[in-house]
Amino acid sequence: MNSAVLLDVGGVLLMPNPAIMSRAIVGIFGRPAAVEFDRAHYLAVAATDAIGYFDRDVYRRTYARSLGVPAEYENDVVANMTRVFTGFDWTRVALGAVRGLRRLVATGVSVGIVSNSTGTVAGMLAGGGVCQVGDGPLCRVETIVDSGAVGVEKPDPEIFRIALDAMGVPATGTVYVGDTARIDVDGARRAGLRPLHFVPLNNCPDPAGDHEHVTSLDEVVELVVDG
Repeated sequence: MNSAVLLDVGGVLLMPNPAIMSRAIVGIFGRPAAVEFDRAHYLAVAATDAIGYFDRDVYRRTYARSLGVPAEYENDVVANMTRVFTGFDWTRVALGAVRGLRRLVATGVSVGIVSNSTGTVAGMLAGGGVCQVGDGPLCRVETIVDSGAVGVEKPDPEIFRIALDAMGVPATGTVYVGDTARIDVDGARRAGLRPLHFVPLNNCPDPAGDHEHVTSLDEVVELVVDG
C-alpha cells in the first residue's frame, strides 16, 4: 500500500458551479445540463495541457465550444465567463467525490489536499460536505494546503513539500491525484511523488505511457491498495 495520497480539488472533488457558468450562456445560447458543464471542464483542461501551459483564454474558449456555443457567440460567452466566474465558484461536489474520498480514507492511508486556490478551499470543501482537517462530522483529511494561503502554487514542488511535511510522510510512496498534466502531473513528478492523472473522459493529450491515469476515485482506491 502507498504511504499517503494527496488530492487536487478542482476537477477531482469540486466542479465549477453550473448555476454560475449558466449566467455566461443563458440569454446568448441555450441552457446546458450540469453534466455538460463537467464534460466541458475536462475538455478545456485537456486543451490547455496540449499547448504546454494553462491559458485561461484557451480554457474558456474550449469550454464554450464544448457546450456547443456557435462561433458567432463565442466572444460574448467568453467575456461573460471572465466576468462571472471567480475562484470562489468551485462549489458543486464532483460526482462520486464524497463516497470515493471516504473509501480512500477507510483504507488507512494518510490523505491530504493540495490545491491552487484563493485561500478559500478549506471553506469550500467544508461547505460542500466533502472533508475537513481533524475530527468532526465530515471525512477527515490530514492537511489542506491552499496556494493562496502558503504563497506558492503548483507546479512548484515546494507546495507538495509543505503538505508532505505537515503529514510527516516522505515523497516516495506518496500519490498525487490531479486533473491537469502540466500543473498536477508535472508538478508532482518534480516533487518526487507518483502522479495519477484524473481524466474521466480518458482524453489526456500526452503520449501513451508517459504517466498513469485514473477516471474515478474508486480507481485511486484500488491502485493505492494494490501499491
